[in-house]
Amino acid sequence: MERVVVNRTVFPVEGVAEVSALYVDTGTSDGSQPGEAYEILDRRSIRIYAHKRVSLSTYFNAFPASYWQRWTGVRQITLVVELKGKGLLSVYKSTARGRATAVASKQFENDTVEFDLPLRSFVDGGYYWFDIACGQADATLVSAEWQVAATDDWTPGRATVGITTFNRPTYCLNQIIAVGENPDVHDVIDRLVVVDQGTDLVEAQPGFGAAAARLGDRLDLLRQPNLGGSGGFSRAMLESLDGASRYVLLLDDDAISEPEAIARAVRFADFASAPTIVGGGMLHLDDRSVLYTQGEVWDSRKSWMLPSGGSEYDHDFAEDPLRSTSELHRRLHADFNGWWMCLIPTEVLREIGLSLPVFLKFDDIEFSLRALERGYPTVCMPGVAVWHMAWHDKDPTRTWEEYFIHRNRILTGLLRSHVADGGYLPLHSFLGDVKLLFMLQYSTVRLRHQALQDVFAGPSALPQSLASKQAEARSLRESYSDARVVEDLSTLPPVRRSSRVFFGAVRRPTNPLAALALAVRVAIRQLLLKEAVGSRENPERIIPAPDITWWRFADIDSALVTSPDGVGVAWYQRDRATMRRFLVRSLRLNLRLRRQWKTLQDSYRAAVPDLTSAEAWAKILQVGNSS
Repeated sequence: MERVVVNRTVFPVEGVAEVSALYVDTGTSDGSQPGEAYEILDRRSIRIYAHKRVSLSTYFNAFPASYWQRWTGVRQITLVVELKGKGLLSVYKSTARGRATAVASKQFENDTVEFDLPLRSFVDGGYYWFDIACGQADATLVSAEWQVAATDDWTPGRATVGITTFNRPTYCLNQIIAVGENPDVHDVIDRLVVVDQGTDLVEAQPGFGAAAARLGDRLDLLRQPNLGGSGGFSRAMLESLDGASRYVLLLDDDAISEPEAIARAVRFADFASAPTIVGGGMLHLDDRSVLYTQGEVWDSRKSWMLPSGGSEYDHDFAEDPLRSTSELHRRLHADFNGWWMCLIPTEVLREIGLSLPVFLKFDDIEFSLRALERGYPTVCMPGVAVWHMAWHDKDPTRTWEEYFIHRNRILTGLLRSHVADGGYLPLHSFLGDVKLLFMLQYSTVRLRHQALQDVFAGPSALPQSLASKQAEARSLRESYSDARVVEDLSTLPPVRRSSRVFFGAVRRPTNPLAALALAVRVAIRQLLLKEAVGSRENPERIIPAPDITWWRFADIDSALVTSPDGVGVAWYQRDRATMRRFLVRSLRLNLRLRRQWKTLQDSYRAAVPDLTSAEAWAKILQVGNSS
């Protein structure tokens, strides 16, 4: 019976110090640091030094046995390891509680060793991995593979890889290079489709010609207007339907792939018991041992996301390795996966349609929730991931993106929440507006109001506004002072306090009751008191971007606030009339949302097939469709 490689042990060849904790763990021996216990020879091989021990109980090299038992019919995995030199190889398994047990071991001397390991005790969680210990001399791990016996009727699947990009040509080129340089990835892909929606073109970058040559006729470079992530990824989906690919694999342009993850995602989907969306985790590009998330769930009560199970956001494997982090040994349930890396069977596309035409934000969440309602799960696989630009230096509430976040959150709630009247969402939306008003972010509140008004306009407006709504959102916020960034701080007047303090000094609230009391105080002040005249002549405080929060504005009428990207500052200025007008409008709009929830829900749900069909997207994109 043929055996199929489903996971290969791999190692980094660049930026080793930053990412070593994701590939090799030396913490089981004498506290050796990377470079003291082993040396990376190439993508598949490492040399372990004499008297040292290394463990492959790591994010990229432990085998996720629990996921294979739960989502496939495979009940045995074979570990094949080629070694040079002498030493001891020990195989371990873990439980859902993270407790490790040695299950096999073998002394080796220039051997290829095999272990047949059962997949029958991992329902709740657990991994397999192996350690190598050396005696008097060095030893070399030449290669290691996890193999599955294929039935006679098994056939390998292949994917169309889709990357959508907008003016990030260097990042996108790096993705193309990563795919092109890895022969194992070539074995699982039909095409690499790059949808370039920008003006700074990928094909114009130095090195593109060489990268394209490696892929040959597998590479398709497509141009289209900027229709956001939903437009770019839907183009890739549409292309995958016009061919023999079993899957489409979506990759963000501002990410760096671990190429082995692509092969793993395809092979896992090949063996899945039912058509399955396979998601990849997101590692931070600027702090590369940190895993932002390996799976998230949808909270229908307020239409927002949460980390899956007992997991956490931003887990640092350099500080807490997999072996010693018990909660990460549990199998995590996920409702969706971000489209920074996500493999979707084309069978699913043909049945449920493509993305909603919403430009960006929440399109990935809504798609997986829609698929789940039709019986297609999303599995976020450990060991499958990309490095992506982190969120912590972004604040979308201070950009045009907040329009799409707010509108598309509400749309996703309407389509996929089964809580009466939207649950907490209308209240959460209103309180979010209040918080932003306290922070003098009038431009953001204006965007959120427009988002609600556009929801009330109905589903037919979505495809019509896809190409124009970003520019409209940008224009809408430009007239507000909090949206105008000044890069040359010398052109601004000096900071000088002019507003009066009422009811004592303001301090950071330390409990919910104190926060409520301060919020009442801020509301009274901003609704009833006129702005200090001097606050328009001089800013009263400087607030760095990491420190921006509502209570820092409690006793002032203006402030210089650093932009999230650190380029400059915006001069926030309190406006009592705008505060009053926006607060009333916010209350009215959110009450209307709650009151009309069921009617809107029925309207949008009925429109989904027409909005997401391949035919509808072919019309939007002005391309032929032969699916």
